Amino acid sequence: LHLFSALHSAHSQLAIPPSAHSYRYVISLMCQSGRHTDALQLFDQMTDQSGYFPNARFLSFLSGSCATAGLLDAAAALLSKASQFGCSIEAYAYNKLMGLFIGRGRVQDAVALFEGWIQGRVYSPDVWSFNVVIKGVCKVGDVQKALELVERMDEFGCSPDTVTHNILVNGLCRAKEVSKGREVLRRLQRDGVCMPNVVTYTSVISGYCKTGRMEDAMAVYDDMVACGTSPNLVTYNVLINGYGKAGNMGSAVAVYQQMILRRCLPDVVTFSSLIDGYCRCGQLDDAMKIWAEMSQYHIQPNAHTFCIIIHTFCKQNRSGEALHFLKKMNMRTDIAPQVFIYNPVIDVLCKGGKVDEANMILMEMEEKGCRPDKYTYTILIIGHCMKGRIAEAITFFHKMVETGCSPDSIVVNSFISCLLKSGMPGEVDHIMRIAAGGASSSWKDPSPVTQSVDISVAV
Repeated sequence: LHLFSALHSAHSQLAIPPSAHSYRYVISLMCQSGRHTDALQLFDQMTDQSGYFPNARFLSFLSGSCATAGLLDAAAALLSKASQFGCSIEAYAYNKLMGLFIGRGRVQDAVALFEGWIQGRVYSPDVWSFNVVIKGVCKVGDVQKALELVERMDEFGCSPDTVTHNILVNGLCRAKEVSKGREVLRRLQRDGVCMPNVVTYTSVISGYCKTGRMEDAMAVYDDMVACGTSPNLVTYNVLINGYGKAGNMGSAVAVYQQMILRRCLPDVVTFSSLIDGYCRCGQLDDAMKIWAEMSQYHIQPNAHTFCIIIHTFCKQNRSGEALHFLKKMNMRTDIAPQVFIYNPVIDVLCKGGKVDEANMILMEMEEKGCRPDKYTYTILIIGHCMKGRIAEAITFFHKMVETGCSPDSIVVNSFISCLLKSGMPGEVDHIMRIAAGGASSSWKDPSPVTQSVDISVAV
């Protein structure tokens, strides 16, 4: 920029303005070095003061560079000026920018830009343009807008392709408009112009599975196979998961067996769905058989698989097995510890009176960088109260407040009940003021006598 300023000064003294090439070269260097704000200022100087207009290639480059740097509004403003500069920018640049807006969660802005551009005849949208915007509005659940956009495609000489229909069907099914999704599928089959593929069928199957309509889901599956479209791994996983959640493990296993016969290899999602289904039905032994079967396919359980097994053991008060699987999970460096996996283990230990073991799990959890949440502290407070270890319960309550976790009325009332039965009315007053937001969580340790007393308290 300093070099350009010097050149500009020299040119001014000689009455020779900088050339368009000089501007483009310096602006490009600025973009490459991440100085997009300076580049845009120089671009304005080039167009407004020097009167040089960019060509389509350079305008597309500058807009794309700004978009990549996160300056989406600046990029959009540049493309909106294309006709003003006499440039004809390819639809690709507009489509990419709208995709970035949608990726940032700015769907309405992307739609507004799209409609403004086509109304102002800034560019002629293609099928991809519509697909990008339709996918965006479906993402936020506005399926009515998606249907309107599909209807408008004909105005611009565009015909919906398989991708368009897949986006639309998936959007309808996610919005629980599965019947409309299936109607689109039927129309595609009937017209025969743009045939549905495995993605189209699987979207409808998934929609039915999520609403528990397994007979309809299986009917679409049978229809797909009859039409010569082969189901893929996702199709089978969706069906297995749907049957598992519906408690129909016989059908879930039948789909799994059909999957194997069709030489479609299962993945961790397949096994996790089967394990989850058996656990929901209380058939833990069958779940463990599936767990063992995973190794035959050289598939490692993921965090979700461990979570299912650990939670189920905890529900059955089998803390030993839960701890065993928690230990196995912690040996895996590729699985990040999650608080929702630890909480049931801490809970089952506290309910079994094993608060020392629960404290050890908490320490292990914190050492791994996994922060306790509101539920962790609630479990520990109630658990220590049940054992009469009031001093530790008080410590956990204050840690809970200090870390920004707000105790609910159940925790506060139960805790106050314990404190009163333990003969600590002073601490009750402090806890009540903290709960009301009128006091700091700082506190002094109870006397050594109170700390050592083990009082059985029924919460």
